[in-house]
Amino acid sequence: MTFHSTIYVNEERYNLYTTIHKGLRRAQMRLLERIGSIDAYNDDGLAALIADMRLLVTLGRKHLIHENEHIHGVIEERHLGATDGLVEDHEHHERDFDEIEQMLNTLEVAMAPRRSALLRALYLRYSQFIAEDFTHMVEEETETLSLLHQTFDDETLAAIEQRIVSSVDPEMMLHFLRIMIPAMNPSERVGMLGGMKAAMPAPIFAAVLDAGVKPVLEPSDWRWLEDALSIAA
Repeated sequence: MTFHSTIYVNEERYNLYTTIHKGLRRAQMRLLERIGSIDAYNDDGLAALIADMRLLVTLGRKHLIHENEHIHGVIEERHLGATDGLVEDHEHHERDFDEIEQMLNTLEVAMAPRRSALLRALYLRYSQFIAEDFTHMVEEETETLSLLHQTFDDETLAAIEQRIVSSVDPEMMLHFLRIMIPAMNPSERVGMLGGMKAAMPAPIFAAVLDAGVKPVLEPSDWRWLEDALSIAA
């Protein structure tokens, strides 16, 4: 890891890391809790856990690609070598993902008496990955974001984020929304979804809400959001 010190950035500036990193942190912690508490003899529960972990690994790999291609590239055009440490971290993450996927493959075919030990090993390995990833994300949200703020205006940063969004296919975007939306605070949800409402045809936006937003919110949070979006631009 290359994170050494905390740099506080201007929170009034555009931040293209906040929502996705919030979503990843929440999803990772919830999966870790499930690994630690699952009944090793619960076949259906174990299958669901493995499927959800594989999906989150897929989202993690996609996220690395998005940052490598759309964020690191523009930084390197202005500051050669500035993302070397981040690239090294991402390569390490890819190796982590390979190892975690292999552990899931082994767990998937194991007989019930072997699963407790395999789950314990997975719990510890995933804990290590999360600890390293959290440190990496803090670096991006402080040191890297500070560099982005020094180099680009908010309009450019918003355009970079929009290029990332445009590169994601609709099905994968729903998966990203499902981890990001419950991790956001109410104003962040209205900000993101209000922008989507303004940009999308009404039937498509309604489908996004039905498939990617409503199912992952508490009923009270959904009612508040629904009311807020009724007056959002």
